[in-house]
Parts: sequence; structure tokens; C-alpha cells
Amino acid sequence: MLRKPKRREEKVVKSALRAFGSENFLEENELLIKDSEGAKELYALSKDLANFINRVKLNYVCVGIKVGEVGSRRLRFTLEGSFYLIRREKKKVYVDEKGEMLFLYGRDIFARSVVKVTDDVEENDVVFVCNSKGDILGLGKSRFDASRYKDVEEDRVVVENLVDRGEYLRKEKLYKAF
Repeated sequence: MLRKPKRREEKVVKSALRAFGSENFLEENELLIKDSEGAKELYALSKDLANFINRVKLNYVCVGIKVGEVGSRRLRFTLEGSFYLIRREKKKVYVDEKGEMLFLYGRDIFARSVVKVTDDVEENDVVFVCNSKGDILGLGKSRFDASRYKDVEEDRVVVENLVDRGEYLRKEKLYKAF
């Protein structure tokens, strides 16, 4: 069964949303937690849907979109969650067409493929990898601060692929959330 987040879980979620400039997400959506195999899955649903469910007193097992998993100190976004939660220019690395194709095939991002990096990216940050149009392709781990991306050799990996949209087709490793 789904439940409302506890105070500590809510604090973790708010901290993650604040880090990505998406605090207003809570104004538009209701969050629910599902305890599942040791993980605390975070689901989001519109306020209208939440009001309807409460009004008709439905018992539900699952509703909404899984946007991540809540840990003791951090929120791990799902790919679907990243589309709904991250709307601002925070912690993003933009790649060219070749980099996009390689990333969707599960490869890491090389410096030569990077078109743009937001200023807030730091070494070891989880970043959103985007194509030149701004579509989120997946999540990666930055190996450098944003200020160093310009100075890195072209053939060096700058973002490690954690999970990408091609994962669903390859089915190599399936994360509950990253």
C-alpha cells in the first residue's frame, strides 16, 4: 500500500528538489511512498487525482508515476522522474548527435561530444545528460567540475553512463532507480 512520506523522507525529497531548482514540484503534485523489497519507492500524482482518490475513498496499491527511491539521505531519480522533476538548467551536460547516439547505446561521454555544461556541475555529481535540444537522455556521473570541461583532452571520458533511455531496449542491467 502507498502512504504519505514520513518527516525524514519528506526532508530528503525537498533537499533533492531544492538542489535541482524544482521546489515548485510539490505545489503541483502529491507524493506517496511504497515500501518495496527494502526500497522506498517515491510516486508522484497530480493534486486533482489525489483529491479524487481521497474523495471516493479508493484503496490503491499503486498510482501515479514512479519518480525515484528515497534513501536515508538522498533521493535516487528514475528516468521518468527526471523528466517531471527537472525543468531548470541545473546539473546538465549537453552532447552532440554522435555523443547522443553513443550514450543511448550505453557508452560514456567523451569530452569531444560535450556541447555545453551548466555551471553548477561538480566532480562526482550525478548529472542529467541531454541532447542539443534539451531532451534528457539519461543520468551520468561527472568526472570533472564544469570549469574543467573545456580543458580536458577530447578522447577522455567526462561523464560515466549510469542509466540511459536505451537501457529499456538492451535490458542489460535494470535499476529500480538510480
